Amino acid sequence: MAPHERDKGTVYAMKKKTDVMSDEAMKEQELPGIEESFRLLDGLLEKIEDEETPLEESFRLYEEGLKLVKHARSRIDRVEQNLRILSEEAGEDGDEEI
Repeated sequence: MAPHERDKGTVYAMKKKTDVMSDEAMKEQELPGIEESFRLLDGLLEKIEDEETPLEESFRLYEEGLKLVKHARSRIDRVEQNLRILSEEAGEDGDEEI
């Protein structure tokens, strides 16, 4: 097999692997990181607390905030899980609270 043919196969294999994860990966990339989630939550809270914000808008902002909290918690849980795994691989006691 010529080098350029092998490279095409590798690219194809990599593309197929990413195709399987594309929906999940795309959703993950569209969502904010942990720090950004907290920044957005602060902004939502300011808007909700503003007396000029209509009640229906406050409810919508509250719902959006709940989604952000759920997302941030999920990311934090994943980070904690990865830290436990890394600690166990390093030979440390993985049972300690992180």
